Amino acid sequence: MPKLTAICYRLLQGEESAVDAAADGETHDFGGELVLTFQDGQRLFVSWVGEPVQYAIGTSDASHFLQDAALTDFDVSASAIWADLINQDVSLRFAAPENQVLEVSSPTARLMLCSYERGHWWADEVTVCKEAPAPYGA
Repeated sequence: MPKLTAICYRLLQGEESAVDAAADGETHDFGGELVLTFQDGQRLFVSWVGEPVQYAIGTSDASHFLQDAALTDFDVSASAIWADLINQDVSLRFAAPENQVLEVSSPTARLMLCSYERGHWWADEVTVCKEAPAPYGA
């Protein structure tokens, strides 16, 4: 893929703490979606989805939410959690069964986007973390 040039979190009301956690380089989660923008103008929307299993991570070239969804955009491109991937050529791959972990990586860094929350693989949220978490009971 071309260079990753911007990251935008599209958050539901009350999820603004994800922006602070991203700025601090901490693991965080939210129920909205994120948008990866590439040098060629391509935008990839990433969110939790209901397939291939009930709780998974999905990608799309359009929003996963209805047009009238109450989402607020936050640019997190300069945040500590994304700093090592911005302006880098990145690749995307599912790193866990049933599309539950999407790895965003460059030759020198990576982040995991997981359908994982509070020790369980069943979450209608996206968790952003540097290491793939083990599911509860593993």
